[in-house]
Amino acid sequence: MEGSTPWLRTVGALVGGVLIGSLLVTLLVMRRRWVTPVRSLASQAERLAAGEWQTRAHLETGSSDVRRLGEKLNRLAQQAQSQLESLRQQRANLQLLVDALPDPILLSDANERIVLVNAPAERLLQVPPQQLIGKKFASAVGDAVLLDLFDSVQKLSPEPSQDVRSPVHRELKLIRDSQRLSFQAIAERTETQGVLIVLRDVSTLAGAIQMKTDFVANASHELRTPISAIKVAFETLRDIFSEDPATAQRCIGIIEGHLKRLEEMLRDLLDLSRVESADLKPHFAPMRAVDLTGVLQGTWEPFASEKGVRLSITHSPGDLEFVSDRRLLDLLLKNLVENAIKFTPSGGTVDVLVERLGRDVQITVVDTGCGIPQEHLERVFERFYQVDNARSGGGRGTGLGLAIVKHAVHALGGTVRLVSQVGRGTTATCLLPESAPSEFSSNELTMSSR
Repeated sequence: MEGSTPWLRTVGALVGGVLIGSLLVTLLVMRRRWVTPVRSLASQAERLAAGEWQTRAHLETGSSDVRRLGEKLNRLAQQAQSQLESLRQQRANLQLLVDALPDPILLSDANERIVLVNAPAERLLQVPPQQLIGKKFASAVGDAVLLDLFDSVQKLSPEPSQDVRSPVHRELKLIRDSQRLSFQAIAERTETQGVLIVLRDVSTLAGAIQMKTDFVANASHELRTPISAIKVAFETLRDIFSEDPATAQRCIGIIEGHLKRLEEMLRDLLDLSRVESADLKPHFAPMRAVDLTGVLQGTWEPFASEKGVRLSITHSPGDLEFVSDRRLLDLLLKNLVENAIKFTPSGGTVDVLVERLGRDVQITVVDTGCGIPQEHLERVFERFYQVDNARSGGGRGTGLGLAIVKHAVHALGGTVRLVSQVGRGTTATCLLPESAPSEFSSNELTMSSR
């Protein structure tokens, strides 16, 4: 027994070594087939959770189960990446859509943070988009009326029993760049308890309504004065006709003057209604400048001579021919020339020139009259707008002449430019196409002063 002990020890050491070696091999195999692949999958999962959806598992080793798990995780990442890209495209398309809308749009989430804003809203708020998205509505928007509207919608009860999506309608007034803007606002709660605000700009409509109201008021005022004067003069004339011929003659003069003024006003109102009509369609036809200037000279020379004003009407050398609407041309020239003569004192001059300028026809009316002050220059094309009588030097007109000119030039597809200086005169320049324009609505009225 004692002699067998070393042998047993040797055998035990060999068995122990084999067992340890087997265990090490098993551990290496497990590490290669399970531990390393699983750790790789765990790292990939963490990266996917962090939003790195382009991450993929590359398992060249490992058990078949681990490799199948890696393949499924890769497919999941691929699907998530595709869906995320689709969502990004949809969001970009949605942003393009809302940016193309003319109405400012603001959308907030349940935490009162702005999540969507379109280009018109950015321009209205005058704030870059990076300062809007993700910001609290109250900190991003500074207009009190918009904040009040937002708060009103926020206060709506979220109880299911109530219609929390019932929109709130309001009329808002905002001031931008010294201009007063009018909006019809619609605001409502969204299904996610956010707030959607849509602003429809009705400034043009409000301005048109106000203009119509002012027009009626001004027309009524302008017509009331001559009618009242005619009535008083007629009653006086009736009472003293046989007793005081001198007073009677003076009353007749008053009646004649106001009747003439009423006639001019009604004529100008009729002309203005025609050129302002949406149904106005110019009738373009060939014409010669010599015919236009000849008729103009014969019509207005007597009036100019009576006032002691020298009237000169010329056209560029040669037989200038162009295409236009004769009625509208006569109308705008009549008002420009009449205004020039009326507000030019005796001894002054009025020069009218029709000439070709490139591919356009330019009509210029220059007078040496009293001129128009700078503060009035931007408004003289408004209906019934008149400069102070004390500085006009020619009495009162109807206040409609330049409004008629503006619409007539616009209908012909041209532009009108007015330059004036007090005490030195006024120059009106109309630039018209020499042929019938394809579009008339794109032309703008421009005014400036020297």
